[in-house]
Amino acid sequence: MFDRSQIIHLIQQDLKHSQLTESLRNLGLDDGGMYSLDLMSLVAQLMQVQPEQMENFAEIYGSYLDKAAEYPVTYLGEHLLPVAEACYARLMDSKED
Repeated sequence: MFDRSQIIHLIQQDLKHSQLTESLRNLGLDDGGMYSLDLMSLVAQLMQVQPEQMENFAEIYGSYLDKAAEYPVTYLGEHLLPVAEACYARLMDSKED
């Protein structure tokens, strides 16, 4: 089984990474996805997402990654913890649909 707090921490770190890559993109340094960590796949695996649920899962997860740039960038990414928790809750809800 998976540990909720560890998954939320992974999501938080992915949000922080998304902030970094978006900031670089805004500076004209687009990596074309080459530096993607693909933590979404790891989170999906830990949450035991079924293949038929992956499209919806990726859409929800990606929407939160897109929102990350709206939050202050900090060393620990503490502003992203509530975002990661909300993302996790929404992903869990989507698994039950």
